[in-house]
Amino acid sequence: MKYRRFGKTDWQVSEIGLGGSWFYGRPEMGLLPVSHGVGVVERALELGVNYFDTAPLYGKGRSEEVLGHALKGVTQDYYLATKVGYFPEPFDYTRDTVWRGFEASLQRLQRDRVDLVQIHESEQAGWEGVFGKGRTLEALLEIREQGLATFIGLTGSDLPLMRDILAESDDFVSVITFCKYDLLVQEAKDVLVPTADERDVAVIAASPLHGGLLGSKRDHWRQQGRFADLFERQEQVETLLQERDLDPVDAGLRYLLSDPRVSIILSGVDSVEELERSVAVSDGRYLDDELIRLIEEN
Repeated sequence: MKYRRFGKTDWQVSEIGLGGSWFYGRPEMGLLPVSHGVGVVERALELGVNYFDTAPLYGKGRSEEVLGHALKGVTQDYYLATKVGYFPEPFDYTRDTVWRGFEASLQRLQRDRVDLVQIHESEQAGWEGVFGKGRTLEALLEIREQGLATFIGLTGSDLPLMRDILAESDDFVSVITFCKYDLLVQEAKDVLVPTADERDVAVIAASPLHGGLLGSKRDHWRQQGRFADLFERQEQVETLLQERDLDPVDAGLRYLLSDPRVSIILSGVDSVEELERSVAVSDGRYLDDELIRLIEEN
């Protein structure tokens, strides 16, 4: 496992982090026992993963419960991140609601603090919901000042909003972009990443295979018609990779790791097998500049 600097925090984090959205089971699989997720987390630790990301939204708290069990008593160094906002609904992004949500997360995680607390889906809050008096950031600053979280982060899909939030405030140390930077879409590379880099904010690339469209859920999503606007581009990129005898999963992860401004890839795996496949790319081998150019011009 290779490690990278996590923005202004100076943490050294594993290039591949474990995203907690599915290790308790995907909807089509049914809810898996806690022991399944615990096994995934334990294997991640063995493989050198030291960054774990969760949220109360994932499995309606199930993800946090899995990590609470899996990390209890672990003595090796790791970083744990969770989120506030968006769930449980209705979430009004007021100070008291943020506090209640965060305290419930700590209970599920079986701990008295986390390393990083993030605003989940910041577009749900909007500018006023983040910066307004008695709203989200005010509560998160209190949480940080009381030592319940070391740092504050940002997540979401509205790239201009997140860019502007980072430009406005130095309180955020990380930003998650979801399905906006991968082999099929590079919008975040132009809109968000430059500002994050300028502000020394860690860039976290979540869903690096575009919700599984480039991986295990390819056929499922194509049958369902989800991401239909990307099917033609997907075929073009896959052809480009096939000509070079490259696997889309491997190439998709290496593409993001080829950008030194990306601090970590969040791999939302649902099994040890998927985890091991993701971790295998952290070996220092990146895509060459010419292939990257062709991918982005395709």
